[in-house]
Amino acid sequence: MSRDTESILILGCGYVGERVAAACLSLGMRVIGTTRDERREAALSAQGMEAVVAASPLALPEALLASMDLVLDSIPLERDESGMRAGQPLWLPELAGRLTGVRWAGYLSTTGVYGDAGGAWVDESFVCRPGSARGLERLRAEQAWLSSGLPAEVFRLAGIYGPERNILGRLKAGGYKAVRWNPAHYSSRIHVDDIVAAVISAMRSPGDGRIVNLADDMPLPHADYVCEVARMIGTPLPEILTEAEGEAQLSPAMLDFFRDNKRISNRLLHRELLTELKYPDFRSGMQSLIRI
Repeated sequence: MSRDTESILILGCGYVGERVAAACLSLGMRVIGTTRDERREAALSAQGMEAVVAASPLALPEALLASMDLVLDSIPLERDESGMRAGQPLWLPELAGRLTGVRWAGYLSTTGVYGDAGGAWVDESFVCRPGSARGLERLRAEQAWLSSGLPAEVFRLAGIYGPERNILGRLKAGGYKAVRWNPAHYSSRIHVDDIVAAVISAMRSPGDGRIVNLADDMPLPHADYVCEVARMIGTPLPEILTEAEGEAQLSPAMLDFFRDNKRISNRLLHRELLTELKYPDFRSGMQSLIRI
């Protein structure tokens, strides 16, 4: 492999990481994808990347780290006896010193770091007050990257959907339940193809220290969203619960996910990375999935 070939390291090559890898491979880049699961090594290698099984980024060879031009961190939170935990504050300070050739780094975070906004529009200047352990740990990981000394930026992702990761199967199975909050609680979504396009654009037009919301143009209360999708595919409508019924019947994790009420602004995304989205709202995104 010529040293003139751009090399990207994708840490935690999962749902989004695989698709970023495919886009980078199509651009002629060398792609190294890491996984902690030995069973996934063959699947990642079959896609054309160099798959590496590593329990921690610090286990990667020094020479490999030093040869990287770009790095994308898509490592999920770890679960231990105390709950969810971000590993980045532990391993990133040492790893950063080994990434001697890196000229761009990105971290895939979540809009959950904002917490509740009472339905207001939330841009990247909004003060983060996460109301969940998941959001707090993601914020800690962001801060680790932004203080790492590397030319890093952060992408705050809304609810991700796309092929093999969407609500269609659960609606077709029946029995889906959603809460009708009062006042309505807004949430935002983003198709995986638009995440990939934004990340590739950022690699080409980097912004050291930049934070960008990745969300589509149409925030919508979750109950309205699932009911409209059900109508699109001709399944029975979900059962819509009151707040009290939701508290009694839904899992704490699901309630945490939809308790926050905010509309994610994507003005910076449009201004700096993607003038137009491939799927500007869930209707166009879901239509593409229904045709698969």
